[in-house]
Amino acid sequence: MDDFVILVPNKEKAKEIFNLISVFLHDRLNLQLNDKSKYFLSKAGIDFCGYKIFETHILLRKRYKKKMKKKFKLWKKLIANDKFCYEKFIKSVNSCKGHASHANSYNFISKLDKDIECLNVKDKK
Repeated sequence: MDDFVILVPNKEKAKEIFNLISVFLHDRLNLQLNDKSKYFLSKAGIDFCGYKIFETHILLRKRYKKKMKKKFKLWKKLIANDKFCYEKFIKSVNSCKGHASHANSYNFISKLDKDIECLNVKDKK
């Protein structure tokens, strides 16, 4: 992964760091920043690597949470039609919890655990 985010206190500092990084990449590594590289205010948060990053906290992207809701609907249908795969379910849930653990997502994980209980999933190995 070659993407990164740097949070700085003001626009002047952002310009300074942006230029230093650009020079370093060019002179030392013979690389260039992508044309879409930029700096901007972070008040609204920065959408990066599956998270919405703020200066004080990190949240999950809304579309990620919507994706999980869709998966639960699908799992309910698969359980009803007796086509549910417990192993895939466990892998997906563990992946989701791992991703969410890097954010301020206590409420999301708590709801996820409640939703799992509601599915009444049994180990069907």
